[in-house]
Amino acid sequence: MPHRLRGSLERLTDDENRSLRPIGMSVREAAARTGVLLDRLADTPGVRLVAAGVLVAAGAPRIGFAVISASHLLLVESVAWPAGAYTVTPQGFVLCDGVYIGQSVHTLAGSVRTLRRVAGRRVVGAVVVVHPSGPGTPSLPVGPAWIRPADVPAQIARRLLLRHRRNTYCLSDSNSWYCRTQR
Repeated sequence: MPHRLRGSLERLTDDENRSLRPIGMSVREAAARTGVLLDRLADTPGVRLVAAGVLVAAGAPRIGFAVISASHLLLVESVAWPAGAYTVTPQGFVLCDGVYIGQSVHTLAGSVRTLRRVAGRRVVGAVVVVHPSGPGTPSLPVGPAWIRPADVPAQIARRLLLRHRRNTYCLSDSNSWYCRTQR
């Protein structure tokens, strides 16, 4: 099956201007971990995976991945956070154990709004994959946009409305999650 990954993570840079950034590892390392989780999705017919290819506004950092299907465009950002209880304020600021950590969802939310205006009929959304950095597991903020690494394939397939087929694969069905025939 042809590999459907476009772009390269080399474009991602560690920059203090990133509104969401990993703690304890580089941006590329966090994105590479997410890329491994998205790898199988890249081989799904009708789905394109773009690495570090989304630059919505001039001067803004690139977003890690975009997953594109016929009807959906999903931005996927990667962070790595140490253990703690994370929350997001109504203003979009990220707190760990009640303390502001210098990060926010503003740029990602703004990117979604911008792309919704120009994406035509596609449904545009975003998720943040939160990898643990160090011992312990971070407690994710409330809301559907925050995903643990173990939940990435299922959550993204659900967001793209991809169906999990166990028995057959129809060549014309671009919504198949994967092609496998059970024996």
